[in-house]
Amino acid sequence: MPAGLVGELTAQLTEAPGISAAGACLLAAASTPSLDVVLLSASTPANWGESAAALALPLDARRLREITDVCATR
Repeated sequence: MPAGLVGELTAQLTEAPGISAAGACLLAAASTPSLDVVLLSASTPANWGESAAALALPLDARRLREITDVCATR
């Protein structure tokens, strides 16, 4: 598991098995209210598929608050 804030965020988001640190952060960003667009870059079809899979996971407001609380304590 990655160290530091990314590791903490990943731990908060990994209720769904197999999500990567990048996918976890992308999911948190895409779940932010009032955010209309998330731009991302993928160098391989596998990276694109991983991003799409991460974005397909549900993240409710309560879970997003828990994640942003992790960021706020850093």
